[in-house]
Amino acid sequence: MKAALTCLALTVAAPSLAAPVQCDAVWRDGPRGRDVPVRIDLPVGKTKVPAVIWSPGLGGTRGNASRWVAAWTAAGLAVIRLEHPGSDASVYRGPATPEERQAKVRAGIAPEQLIARIADVGFVADELARRPREGACDLARIDSDHLALAGHSMGAWVVQAMAGQRPDGEQAPLIDRRFRAFIAMSTTGPADPAAAKAQFGGIGRPLLVITGSMDGVSAKAAPDVAASERARRASLFTGAPADGRKALAFIEGAGHMLFAGDTIKTPAPADMQARVARLTTLWWRHWLRGETRAGKALSNPPLGKADQWQRK
Repeated sequence: MKAALTCLALTVAAPSLAAPVQCDAVWRDGPRGRDVPVRIDLPVGKTKVPAVIWSPGLGGTRGNASRWVAAWTAAGLAVIRLEHPGSDASVYRGPATPEERQAKVRAGIAPEQLIARIADVGFVADELARRPREGACDLARIDSDHLALAGHSMGAWVVQAMAGQRPDGEQAPLIDRRFRAFIAMSTTGPADPAAAKAQFGGIGRPLLVITGSMDGVSAKAAPDVAASERARRASLFTGAPADGRKALAFIEGAGHMLFAGDTIKTPAPADMQARVARLTTLWWRHWLRGETRAGKALSNPPLGKADQWQRK
C-alpha cells in the first residue's frame, strides 16, 4: 500500500512529458506594410497561461532560443519568438566582402531597425489579444494580462527600451506597460554609473539582467578594457532603481552567443545554459505566475560557485 501511494504521488507531481504545440506563422502589419514571422509554443493543456515574447539578437530568427523555450514551456508558459525583417539572418546571408558584410551589419543595427523591432513586439502583443487561434495553437489560452518580454543582444535593446529606458535622460517614449516583467540577456549601456542611472533609473517593473565574464570580452583583452566592457554589460542593472525587483546574474565563463539560447552540446557551455534556464524559469514563475516558492528560491538561485548574483 505504501509503495502504491508513493507511486501515485510521484505520478501526480511529475510534469507532463507531452510536447508543446508549436505553430509558425507570418503576421501582416497592414499599416506598416510589414510581415512579421512568429513561432508560437504553447504548453499542453486547456487553461489560460502567461506568455513571453522573445526578440533575438542581430541575425536571429524565430528558430533561435530553443533552450530557453523548452524550459519556459515546461513551466507552463507560452513563448512567442519573433523574426525581425531587416535585422534577421539576411544580414549575414549570401557572399560578401568583409567591407560589404560590415555595411550590412551597420544597416542591421541602425536606429530605424531598432524602432521597427519595437513596433514588431507591440504589433505581436496586439495580435495575441485579437486572434482566437493560429493553426493548431489556441491563442485564446494566452493570458494577455500576464505578458513578459525577453531578448538577447539587439533583442535586449528592445527589452530595455520597452521597459522604460530614457535615452535623453528625460522621458521614456517607447515604454509598453502591458509587460509585467522583463529579462535582458547580453545587453549594453553606458559604463558610467551616473549615465546609466539617467537612462535606466525610471524602469519600475521586474527586470533580470544576465551577462557573463566573456560577454563581448576577448581572452586577450587588457584588464581595463575587460572591466569597461563588463560595466557596459551590467549597466542596465546598475542604473535601474533599487526597488526590490531588479537582479543581475553574472555567469562565469559565458560568452555572448551562449545567451542566444540555441542548443550547445559541449559540456561546459551546456551546463551554463542549464543554469540560465533554471534561473530564468524561476524568474517567470515568480513574477508571472506568482509562485511563492519560486520567489524564495530567487534569494539563493541554483547558480555555479563562481557565478555572481545581485538583487536590489
